[in-house]
Amino acid sequence: MLSKIKSVLSHSEHRNTAINAFIALFIRILGAGMAFIFNLLVARSLGAEKSGYFFLAFALIMFLSAFCRMGFENTILRFSGIAAKQQQGKSISAILHYAFKYTLPLAVLMSVFLYLIAEPLAVYGFSKPEMINTLKAISPAIFAISVVTLLAMSLQAQQRLTASIPCQNIVHLVLTSVAILAFSLSTATEVSAVFSIALIISSIIFYGIWSKGLNQEGQLSGNNKKLLDKKERLPNKNELWKSAKSNWLISMMGQTVQWIGPLITGMWLMAEDVAYLSVAMRIAMLTSFILMAINLVVAPKFAAFHASNDMSGLRSTALFSVRLLILSAVPIVSFMFVFPEFLMGLFGEDFVSAAGLLQILVLGQFINVVTGSVGYLLTMSGHERDMRNISLVSGIMAVVLTLFLTKHYGVTGCAIATAASLAFQNLAAVYFVKKRLGFNTLLFWQKI
Repeated sequence: MLSKIKSVLSHSEHRNTAINAFIALFIRILGAGMAFIFNLLVARSLGAEKSGYFFLAFALIMFLSAFCRMGFENTILRFSGIAAKQQQGKSISAILHYAFKYTLPLAVLMSVFLYLIAEPLAVYGFSKPEMINTLKAISPAIFAISVVTLLAMSLQAQQRLTASIPCQNIVHLVLTSVAILAFSLSTATEVSAVFSIALIISSIIFYGIWSKGLNQEGQLSGNNKKLLDKKERLPNKNELWKSAKSNWLISMMGQTVQWIGPLITGMWLMAEDVAYLSVAMRIAMLTSFILMAINLVVAPKFAAFHASNDMSGLRSTALFSVRLLILSAVPIVSFMFVFPEFLMGLFGEDFVSAAGLLQILVLGQFINVVTGSVGYLLTMSGHERDMRNISLVSGIMAVVLTLFLTKHYGVTGCAIATAASLAFQNLAAVYFVKKRLGFNTLLFWQKI
């Protein structure tokens, strides 16, 4: 066994993937831990009802922010990953600012729009008039989330993982958590306001970090010393938009699968049910933080392998990453499935009754993990159209199942719909990876 591991790691690309994945995993563990603590503090400080208001508002702004980003997050990751591989610092900068040019004005308008319609949305949309000020307070987060997400994708493309993960998942949660403890915040509106401010601060900090690191990048190209020249420019705009348009639908359908449950629950059920479902979803998503960590490493590699037509390297890296995922995820999934009452009980005694929701959602997340980075395999290799079609079907499936099952089975039906839609999305992507790229990620034991 040890000799087999040594043989695999003797391959420089696998060794690089494993080392970077370990670094990313360590940082992602910190991020997952911080997210867990943040949700724990919100639930215990606000209680089930008030935390339900915050989690519902959070689901809404995450969905709206994805709309405002216009699919540029994965486009930045793909094209900036290629540029980073070629040490083209100016191209990386041009790609991000081109995305900012179109997404941020829309994000500002959406933030203002949500602020203006907060009252009718809370009263008539969610039948929860207590949410009016919460929606107003969290509305600026739409803009700030758009900024930090696009920045994080650009940092990820450059393999600057120690900045990318904190940018997207840690700093603003730390700032908000500190404020909850320091000022004893006790309402959803207070937490929402602080959350928005923390995101704005985080976006300013990481834009500075991104800019500083980029100024030093690209000075050398292999052994051939040369300064970046005027040939390093923005990639073809038509290609950027072609990628972004497909990614936009992919992103929106992915967000639909993820957030339609809390949104429909918020419209039809009690605020407490939103809290139970949201907490169960966040715990279950800890299963996939390993996938997210490995995606940080392999996604830019997939783009670079495909750009250089190295299909052997693409296949080998994909299968190796699946092995890392399975090895890491099984213990976590097992613990969550066997001890759901313990985990839900950490958020308060009221949450123990929702332990079944956690078990259902963990199964969906487990399929998400064991299928590997199939979404990135398709989008980073230029098959955004396939991923777009998969996402469209799974998004529609999520809406239909959520409406039907929530109506008949309440919040439990909502959890089943979420898990089933996520599982379908990933299994369908496995099929198209096999069809387009010639290998099946579920057959992880294949020789690499």
